[in-house]
Amino acid sequence: MIIEYQEYSDKLKTRPLYEEAFDDPREFVDYYYEDKILDNRMIVSLENDEVVSMLHLNPYKINLCGTIVPTYYVVAVATRKDRHHQGHMSKVFDKTFEILKNENIPFVFLLPVDESIYSWMGFETICDFTVDRIPDYQTIMDKFDVYCIRDEAYTRRMSKEDALREMDNGEVLPDNPVIMGKITSLQAFDKAVGKEFVYEKEAIKWLKSKRIYICEEV
Repeated sequence: MIIEYQEYSDKLKTRPLYEEAFDDPREFVDYYYEDKILDNRMIVSLENDEVVSMLHLNPYKINLCGTIVPTYYVVAVATRKDRHHQGHMSKVFDKTFEILKNENIPFVFLLPVDESIYSWMGFETICDFTVDRIPDYQTIMDKFDVYCIRDEAYTRRMSKEDALREMDNGEVLPDNPVIMGKITSLQAFDKAVGKEFVYEKEAIKWLKSKRIYICEEV
């Protein structure tokens, strides 16, 4: 059964799978489950009311070439070790794409451990993950076409994550991190950028040609 967890108490049920699948320090996981899940979404596959597969949708607002659009950073993509290769994750992503298309979310992005895991689903690498942050927000707005809006929640969490990194308790990243993106509603994407693409692949190619800044998101 594929469902969306919405209640905080239900979301906490995914923590054992998170800890099984990822090597993030306990301090970071504590922060993630105390703060980040308050407004995120979780699509999960259940067996006997137990979470066997999941992905999280962490919400962001992005400036997309002059238009502010809602989007999600796809994280915590995991399947229980004893349930690998049984189709759970494919079903979770299929349900996620259905939800996002119905909600007119133009695109989503993620940071893969291995790009081949996601490329077959239509994700394509759109930029490098920016490890060295540009501190001046005005510089980002002047220099880039696509970037996350630094609202109150963004800046508050950025400060917390900076503190965790200073103590060497930050999120564990791949050696050469990149950002992959996928068009989830071509109609919404076209409307946001003022163009008419026939195929999602055309739209993502156009997006890849833009100056994109993705940094700090988890």
